[in-house]
Parts: sequence; C-alpha cells; structure tokens
Amino acid sequence: MKKLLISLVMVSFLISAPKKIEEKQIGRYQLSTTTYENPKTSKVYIVETIIDTKTGEIVKRHRFYYKNYKKEWKKK
Repeated sequence: MKKLLISLVMVSFLISAPKKIEEKQIGRYQLSTTTYENPKTSKVYIVETIIDTKTGEIVKRHRFYYKNYKKEWKKK
C-alpha cells in the first residue's frame, strides 16, 4: 500500500510539472514586395524585402528590373 501511495504521488508530480514550450519559428519572416520608379531614368523596379517579425530588422532586400522579375524566380 505504501508503494502504491508513493507511486501515485510521483505520477501526480510528473503530470503537474510545467511543460517546456518550444518557440516555433513558423511565421517569423515576412516578405514585402513593392514597386519603385527611378525618377532619373523612369525605369520601374520591383523591390523585395524580407523582414524578421520578431526583431523588426530587415534581413534581405533585393531589387529586380520589372522585366527580369519572373526570370529571377525561375533560376532559383
């Protein structure tokens, strides 16, 4: 009887122990796409910016000439 009581107490402690919550990285980065026209040359560019939503920092920024935008994705 004593062993049963001890085992029930130990099981209750294990069940009630706080669970470790792992921080998931899904959805941490945001891709922003916008257009930009150079005022001097009147050329249109597409600018892609990758933002870290946790820190707010810009991770990567890339500018494509609008005619080459689709071709760049085919290379990757």
